[in-house]
Amino acid sequence: MAAALKTLLICLLLVLSGCFKTVVPFIPQHAAYATYQVRSGDTLGSIAKKHALDYQILARRNHLRSPFTIYIGQRLYLWREAPKSTYLPMPKARTKARKQLRKKTKTHKRKAVKKTSRAVHKGKVSLHWPLRGKVTSKFGRRHGRPHDGIDIGGKEGAPVRAAAAGEVVYADHRLTGYGNLIIVRHSHDMFTAYAHNQRNLVRKGQRVKRGDVIARVGHTGRATGPHLHFEVRRGPTPVNPIVYLPRR
Repeated sequence: MAAALKTLLICLLLVLSGCFKTVVPFIPQHAAYATYQVRSGDTLGSIAKKHALDYQILARRNHLRSPFTIYIGQRLYLWREAPKSTYLPMPKARTKARKQLRKKTKTHKRKAVKKTSRAVHKGKVSLHWPLRGKVTSKFGRRHGRPHDGIDIGGKEGAPVRAAAAGEVVYADHRLTGYGNLIIVRHSHDMFTAYAHNQRNLVRKGQRVKRGDVIARVGHTGRATGPHLHFEVRRGPTPVNPIVYLPRR
């Protein structure tokens, strides 16, 4: 039952955050907008400190809950009420008082961050390229909106291969915009998705090995031409597939 609910959640998130439509956290119109892509060794606390933010505020802005797990390749949203250049210098008395306050709370805050923020978890799953082709669209912002995967160009009918061994948890065409879509679960929290297929060659519940041909390249759904839309997710969180794929 829990596995079925998790699969349903993944599918719903794919609809909301696909290559054609997405829902992003609310950003005030007056805010200075920026994003940060999680790297190896990062924690939520270290990222917050690097950008002069409170880690709890950063967590709320990205809808993260305790224990605030983050993943390599994950995109975090950052924004402030005004750019740094617009801040006016504080009077010396206020500056001194502020420094004293920071000194008193520094140790306490560091302990809190260690307790509530976990280090990046890359996992032990080794992925391989699902298709030989050029990356035509990268992970990140595209046309002003987040793009939660990469697009790999390919010829119509070219073989799409499983990036790693796992179980097929979805193989259908009922998710609007994705056309023929396959989702494979590789571990308790890692999933890969393969969209716009000409046809799916596997069915739900089937076990696949790395390199197995699971689909054929197509342009079903909302696609301008034949290509593979490939996503990697840690639980419901989209992460940059390039981080998990070997260098070419």
